[in-house]
Amino acid sequence: MPAVSVLMPVYNAERYIGEAVRSILDQTLADFEFVVIDDGSTDRSGELLAALAADDPRIRLIRRSNTGYLRALNEGLALCSGELVARMDADDVALPERFERQVRYLREHPECLAVGCGMLRIDADGDLICEEPTPTGHEEIEARLLKGLGALPHPGAMIRREALVALGGYREEYYGVEDHDLWLRLAERGRLANLPEPLIKFRTHPENFTFVNEARNRQTLAAVLADAYRRRGLPPPDDWLGELSPPLPGIARSAAWTRSAIYAGQYRTARKHALAIWKHSLWRCDSWILLIHALLGPRAGPLRRVYRRLRGSQR
Repeated sequence: MPAVSVLMPVYNAERYIGEAVRSILDQTLADFEFVVIDDGSTDRSGELLAALAADDPRIRLIRRSNTGYLRALNEGLALCSGELVARMDADDVALPERFERQVRYLREHPECLAVGCGMLRIDADGDLICEEPTPTGHEEIEARLLKGLGALPHPGAMIRREALVALGGYREEYYGVEDHDLWLRLAERGRLANLPEPLIKFRTHPENFTFVNEARNRQTLAAVLADAYRRRGLPPPDDWLGELSPPLPGIARSAAWTRSAIYAGQYRTARKHALAIWKHSLWRCDSWILLIHALLGPRAGPLRRVYRRLRGSQR
């Protein structure tokens, strides 16, 4: 039995799938099986996966018709045999020591049921936007989850399989925020943690499922939170989602990612996206300020105050 089962559903990810799979195969900890569910891809994802599987026996590839991401997750979970399940998404990149460090942590902390990590947010081209630290302790993680906030990155998580199976896997009624629901249920049975160092590159792009379905997912998240408060016997807050930013249209989200790159000092990435936004909305003052800020880099300090005022006025 392998120490780790890697679980990755795939649907139409041909642009990213090769890099994602190779980042798993290149892990410093090699004792794993790689369960990949090709969920009826209509692009070249299946062919690329078949070629990769032919070269590495650790890849266990299942190709079948499309049933949806969540059913693919539960189907793959049923095939996992390792003590630990490492989640992975088809458009992300695992850093080489991810498994080694997460396995070590879980073996040293038997009370912990799942461990995540910090993230490097990248764009569709793989260029760095910023580093996103995550809360490390159980109490802070659970508190953020109960507010509807992200706390443990799903594609960067490693979970004890026994605990996952005992919970019945992912609940289909909470499709879209199934990971948030899972973390809240696991938190009732044991501890959650994040390693502070970034061990995964999380890819941000307009076709990302989370962003495409954000408005619908917020409503499902409200149901997840209601259920979690009920189980804990806690009074629900007056406003379930009051601390969350409203869903952003595509151009506004691109601008938010660009601002993140600017504040992180990733000016090359920022300039690329700021230029694209400027071309899309030449008539908007804030698109000009964003472009100038990205072009000037650290010399644009005085623009920060103007930019923050504009940003506040758009909320």
